Amino acid sequence: MPHADKPRLFVMPERQLSRRVFLNTLLGGAAAIMAGAHTARAEDSLATSADGGSALIIGGTSSSECGRWASLLAPALEEELHLSPPLQLTPTTGWDGITGANLFDTQQQSAPGPVGLIVPGTAILSAMLGGPRIHFDYRRWAPVFLVAQPSVAVGRISLHQSFRARLSGQLTRVAVSKLTGPELTTVLALDMLGLRPQPVAGHATPEAAMATLQAGQTDVIQLPLDASYPSRIATLQAAGFAPLFVNNARPDMQVHQPNLPPDLLAVLQQEHKYSQPAFLLPAWGAIAAACSLHAGLVLPALTQPDSIARWRHAAEICANRPAIQQAAAAENQTILAGTAGTPFYETLMPEPHVLMALRRWFAQSLPRWRDATPPALLSTPPTE
Repeated sequence: MPHADKPRLFVMPERQLSRRVFLNTLLGGAAAIMAGAHTARAEDSLATSADGGSALIIGGTSSSECGRWASLLAPALEEELHLSPPLQLTPTTGWDGITGANLFDTQQQSAPGPVGLIVPGTAILSAMLGGPRIHFDYRRWAPVFLVAQPSVAVGRISLHQSFRARLSGQLTRVAVSKLTGPELTTVLALDMLGLRPQPVAGHATPEAAMATLQAGQTDVIQLPLDASYPSRIATLQAAGFAPLFVNNARPDMQVHQPNLPPDLLAVLQQEHKYSQPAFLLPAWGAIAAACSLHAGLVLPALTQPDSIARWRHAAEICANRPAIQQAAAAENQTILAGTAGTPFYETLMPEPHVLMALRRWFAQSLPRWRDATPPALLSTPPTE
């Protein structure tokens, strides 16, 4: 037994020494394994695999708006994220983006799955309404880069009606592409104003809708706030029509147009003095956001947080590139890149009771609309 004054630092029984070495070795190996796994996840989250995991699915054709934004974004993201191999743009059929969204979620079951999806808000609108073609869950996606643009309701009607006028039951005809098209924003807005909207389907383009308005076949149309809006509204104003309200439920949506009418929220406060069905106002906000979303880049469910952060940071850098800024400015579109798009995307995910109120309103209205709509026009899609 060692002397009491002798240092005990290096005096250790052989059994104790072997146990200490074993534990140190075990802990060191575990740390190395964890570090390796973390590095592998980080590499997998940034670099696409060589065996096909580089697909960026487009919710539409190459000539659609999502297709055009995909061709702009892909090279910029490849450069910022140092992706290898480059992104493989994968267009899909269908104008509403549902086919691409279904494919995106379905292929997550395979290895490797697609790296991302660029989808229009019309696919999300269909999911909100509980459409039978929906086989995806957009609530699980992580938004990275959003391109949005509000719309304007135009017509020759009075937004302020007396109680007697409301009892008369007069319908307000609204030009729409189809009954579940993006014009549903204006339809619900008019319903909240007590104007009894009746969608008139089959008018897929702004020019077609304008023609029905000028011919007296409809009372209200919806126009996008794009580069052609000033000339279109000037033509309609010369014929006696006026902009009624802006479909904009988001304060982060920048609208740079002169002589615009107030937002619907302001109109409701000024003109509407009657009770509304519960939860329809937040439901309108959700579909207004969905219908204003022209293209949204999202990452798959269960994407690692560090990967989401890298993609969002890269998207913020890409959004400041002159070519991308010019593309958005040319059509008066708003870019919400990185974390700036999170509040907007959260608007697309209303509470369950709000979503149920929206579906209840739609289910109650649909039979009346269908009775007044020719069968050939019930599902007429707009042209690309």
